Amino acid sequence: MALGFKQPLTQSDRKFDAVHALLKAQSLLFGILIGLVAGGAPASLAATKDIERVRVGYSVGGLIPFPVVVARETRLFEQLGLDVELINIPPTLAVTALVSGDLQYVVFAGTTLNAAVRGLPVKLIMVYNDRPLFSLMSRPEIRSMKEMKGKILGIASLTSGESFLSRRLLKEAGVDPERELILRSIGNTPDRLAALRSGLVDATTLTVPVDIQAEKLGLRRLVFMGEALESISGGLGVSDRWIQQRPDQIKKLIAGVFKGMAHARAHRQESVGLVMSKWKLERDVAEKAFDLMLKTWSENGLASDQAVQLGIEESLKISSSKQPVPVSRVVDFSFAHEVFRELKGK
Repeated sequence: MALGFKQPLTQSDRKFDAVHALLKAQSLLFGILIGLVAGGAPASLAATKDIERVRVGYSVGGLIPFPVVVARETRLFEQLGLDVELINIPPTLAVTALVSGDLQYVVFAGTTLNAAVRGLPVKLIMVYNDRPLFSLMSRPEIRSMKEMKGKILGIASLTSGESFLSRRLLKEAGVDPERELILRSIGNTPDRLAALRSGLVDATTLTVPVDIQAEKLGLRRLVFMGEALESISGGLGVSDRWIQQRPDQIKKLIAGVFKGMAHARAHRQESVGLVMSKWKLERDVAEKAFDLMLKTWSENGLASDQAVQLGIEESLKISSSKQPVPVSRVVDFSFAHEVFRELKGK
């Protein structure tokens, strides 16, 4: 007869149990919240047998989700048999909802990668922004990145993605971020813009189109990061379970995003109008934002191994973990690769 004692829990066991408990506790809440969003919507094409509804988590703050938005607005997803419902939700909550099954996809590439590095069962399946949609902005008296020596750099936090990008960029320009910069944690984009305008900081990173609006206020763009760095910025995340269960649907969604990007490139004025209406921007700002955004788009929906590895290393710095993480644990680009080849062959 077997003895009924338990082995002591390891640190890994405790971490898994904590994550599992968090997901279980939040799953009901996400189901209620997302159910309320979906329940109040009118009947759509998802009610027909040929169209299926999918829920995609995104954020309306910046232009990162634009390829998904344009594919939805131009009904390209519907032509592929998908009724895409966009759910505005914070990135970290979106990944939790992805794991619980309340969302099928998320448009948060960096957050998905970080979650996969931490051991959550999610993966990046497409990267359509393989360059950052940010600019390093400064006070007007600072004319180059080299002049940032001894100056104050405003960041969201020490572990935020934009802070890694700005420090990496300045280091490549010859400014040691550890010794020659004063880092000041400010918070979100509006707060960083306010700090820059008031002189509380000398420079900060702002996303498109906020950087363009900052220029109109007299602040200086030192560099558009999309022309200087390679970095995973925008893309699609999905759960490991969904990869196993719905590879056919995954390929349809990726095809829709590719088609949305092609449509946007071919119809500039229509796309600028969509940026104006959805993001509430003036035409001149929308035009500049659209042109900058195009510079960050990946042609094939993939990110280089170097960019993925750099993302993993930055994520490990945040978690203070030294355990190696293989690329295969965080990305599965097989779907994007297959769809790109099929579309290119047509």
